Amino acid sequence: MTNIYVLGAGGIGTLVAAGLTKRFPVNFIVRTQSKIDLLKKTNNTFTITQLFNQNAKISRQIANASRAEEIKDRQIDFLIVSVKTFDTVKSLTPLLPKIGSSTHILLIQNGMGVLEELNAKVWPDASTRPVLYQGVITHGIFQDQSEIGTYNYSHAGNGDLKVARVDGKPATHPVIQALVESEINTSVYTFEDLLTHQVSKLMVNVCMNPTTSVLDCINYELADIDAVKEYFRCMIHEGMTILKRKYPALENRPELADDLLVDLACEKGFILNGKNSTSMRQDTLFLRDTEIDYINGYIVRLAEDMGLDAPYNRSIQLLTKSRSIINKRRAELKN
Repeated sequence: MTNIYVLGAGGIGTLVAAGLTKRFPVNFIVRTQSKIDLLKKTNNTFTITQLFNQNAKISRQIANASRAEEIKDRQIDFLIVSVKTFDTVKSLTPLLPKIGSSTHILLIQNGMGVLEELNAKVWPDASTRPVLYQGVITHGIFQDQSEIGTYNYSHAGNGDLKVARVDGKPATHPVIQALVESEINTSVYTFEDLLTHQVSKLMVNVCMNPTTSVLDCINYELADIDAVKEYFRCMIHEGMTILKRKYPALENRPELADDLLVDLACEKGFILNGKNSTSMRQDTLFLRDTEIDYINGYIVRLAEDMGLDAPYNRSIQLLTKSRSIINKRRAELKN
């Protein structure tokens, strides 16, 4: 039986696990013993409340939860990575003795740039590299502040999961097929086609994540504000100008036109995931580091590499970092 591990068992990790537990034993990799103890209290069960489905609750049971250094399997067969982008290399490092060229790894994260970072820092030798997949997810899932310290999550928007094998080969692994047949609405793409969807998702995140964080609001609260839509348009135009220079294949993709991407950001943000609190806003609220450097910051970094500037994305990047600092200072004053 294929062993499956989830590194980053937060909202996205548990949602993807929910699509696999009926077919495979799924294991969570956690950082602390307290997380293991927390799951033991519920017999390794987590709960997801579907806000889009009259608050229906689904519960799923994992096989085991352990810290990285306590994994009993000699090699990991399939690893789902949904840790924060900035934490990927650090979180994978203790697992490297159990990852070989036959290990399959599915990256499901916000932002862009992690794949290049892994190839450069972790697996520079392609012959020893595991089989890598990229996933783009549009489901909206978060944890309410009242549920902190539990494995209970709110599924606010029923989106989909798009997957591609990075090396261009068909994604036919049984775990991928199980996701396709699950309720998570999974589809398989070529890596080139996935790039278009990845960039579309990036543009949604570029708009929604930092704006909700800086303004401290639920997604739907941004709807029908002309100033918000205009700022979205500025960030998207700037971002796509830079991304099309980085990835010339994007030039011939009509679905990446600025107006369509603005409409997509509004639809995904205000309607499909209207009840959602973005992961970045959650991070600022709970005083955690954000992924801003892999979202708007990715565009800023590409622009700098090209000798260009990205003032709109740079501004919101700086404001998001400022919002995080302000929240942490306020928390310190309360204590």
